[in-house]
Amino acid sequence: MSNGWDSYIWALQSRYSFKKQQYTVTGVCEHAAIYGIDGTCWAHTSAWPGLKEYEHPLEQDDGSTTNIHVNEFSGASKCSKGNRNPTAAGIRMGNIKFMMIRNDPETNVSYLSRMGGGGACIAQSKNALIITIWNKDALMSNNQNQNAGDCNEMAELCRERLVKEGY
Repeated sequence: MSNGWDSYIWALQSRYSFKKQQYTVTGVCEHAAIYGIDGTCWAHTSAWPGLKEYEHPLEQDDGSTTNIHVNEFSGASKCSKGNRNPTAAGIRMGNIKFMMIRNDPETNVSYLSRMGGGGACIAQSKNALIITIWNKDALMSNNQNQNAGDCNEMAELCRERLVKEGY
């Protein structure tokens, strides 16, 4: 059953042409989710890895490891506001490490990359956190690889829509 947010998830994964009045490209990002700023997941794609809370073993300079508490939602929220290291284990989503490329402090949008290729975009409105993750090896419906530009644009457009709607 739809909770009303499914159309936003579809819009995060698909490029709409107002000229043609239809979606022209699907599969723009591998994963997408919208969370309330309280950490409640409002909607997500079917294979969304989730934002988890766990202890992460972090290697120390002497070769030993220390467990670092990671709250991925809190880290993503702080990242959207420009914090490059919201935990000692950095920015992690779905237990995958991301690195911030840049942040727009006026819109609370951060652009991320990940080892092995791909990346993410985290955008925060007044009441919502929008996350899109792309995979360099995944194809969109137009047979082009997913990429940062398309994925970031979908998150930015969703954020703008939510801001206009008071979220």
